[in-house]
Amino acid sequence: MIRRIVPLLSLLLLASCASFPAGGGREPQTIVIRNRSGADISSVTLRDAGRSSGESRFGTIAPVPQGVFQQIGRPTEPPPLPRSIVVEWVDRAGRTIVREVSVAKALKGATGAGDEAIVIEIGPFEDVLVFTERRVK
Repeated sequence: MIRRIVPLLSLLLLASCASFPAGGGREPQTIVIRNRSGADISSVTLRDAGRSSGESRFGTIAPVPQGVFQQIGRPTEPPPLPRSIVVEWVDRAGRTIVREVSVAKALKGATGAGDEAIVIEIGPFEDVLVFTERRVK
């Protein structure tokens, strides 16, 4: 019985950690969605990976043409970003693609400077990269 409970508790603990704040440095005030997929994207939605989809959305933007980036501003005192987020986008053919990505590593070196952004880059093979970047004003 104990042999079954311990692994189950471990899995539950790991799942709950996904919604803890990412920590690290000060979080950027801007989120940038960059489309390097090679095709237009109808919409992109960001949500907390550790919560149900109805209560976890914290950003949606539409459209995001190929080769373009769109910015999502955050409130002055936003709640911390979760360790993992779900990036969900709809391509021009109407397909929904969903990827879960970690933001914790990207935010470790964040400074919170006014020209810094967290970038969510959608690539040509339905891959998603997350990193921080200083923007040229």
